[in-house]
Amino acid sequence: MKLRTRLLFLTWTSIGVWFYLRVMLPLRQLATKAQQLTEGDFTALERGCSGAAEIHTLRLSMNAMVGHVRRAQAQEHTYIQALTNGQETERTRIARELHDDTVQSLIAISHSLEIAQSLMVADSPALPLLQIAREQAIETANNLRGLIANLRPPILVELGLTPALQMLSERTHEITVKIETVGIVRRLNESQELALFRSVQEAIWNAQRHGQAEQVTVQITYAPNEISVIIQDNGLGFMLPESLRELSSNGHYGLVGLSERIEYLGGRVQLKSKSQSGTQITIHLPIQGNPQPDDIVRDPVCHALIRPQQAYANVEYHGIRYYFCCPVCQGAFQADPEVYLVDQKV
Repeated sequence: MKLRTRLLFLTWTSIGVWFYLRVMLPLRQLATKAQQLTEGDFTALERGCSGAAEIHTLRLSMNAMVGHVRRAQAQEHTYIQALTNGQETERTRIARELHDDTVQSLIAISHSLEIAQSLMVADSPALPLLQIAREQAIETANNLRGLIANLRPPILVELGLTPALQMLSERTHEITVKIETVGIVRRLNESQELALFRSVQEAIWNAQRHGQAEQVTVQITYAPNEISVIIQDNGLGFMLPESLRELSSNGHYGLVGLSERIEYLGGRVQLKSKSQSGTQITIHLPIQGNPQPDDIVRDPVCHALIRPQQAYANVEYHGIRYYFCCPVCQGAFQADPEVYLVDQKV
């Protein structure tokens, strides 16, 4: 009887050990990997775990589903970027047409009205009406110039992010916008500057329309490998959802688009807000570029002395990097670099 009891004990113990090692422990490992997956580690389920064949099959099935999700996310990001590029292209087209056609027509009308005024007799009752019409034409043209600057600010292309934001703050009259910079101001690539400009523009618009804020402070910090932008307003604020993507259900599509645009460029967005305590949006965007010298360099085309961090652009030619003060110099150099390097070879 004792022997039988001992055998039963050993049998059940062996079954328990086998069940723990082949089922329970692998399930715990799988649960840990699933938790890592929810935290953003999409490669967690690619690493194998011991256990019964069924657990191995379950891990492979879950990993396959992760692959489908990742492909869907990649397609979504590509689609969003295509929409964004399409919007920017359309904004550029509209801005160009407004400038080349509508604004020029209004200027021509104002000149015609001015000529008509000069041809009228001094006591003509039509003179005040012509003056009012001319002033209205000029005011409409100026308003359109402001609209064009918001659609596609030329200063963003010519001088970069910080000057463009300074101009945006000066053109924003409904709310006070203060721009602060930390570090050495320098040019970024076109997609980064455009994404950050649109993000600040969207944040100011939200603070004004939804937050009813009176003031917005924008702090831009230029670090060696990163640029960070903090946008703080003194508006009403709102209760934050658990995820930024949930904001779309509350009508905050702009903030969702802002986040997706920055994430596409490898950055991240943090949002802080409380009711009656304002809203703070923090953007971190990595800067990937070539190391720049600290000394002042000379533009090879116009020979202007410039700081590399503040150069309009730079081009590598035969292993040497050249910096330019404006797009005209860059274009001339790229068209025929040897023409501008003759003096340096002598």
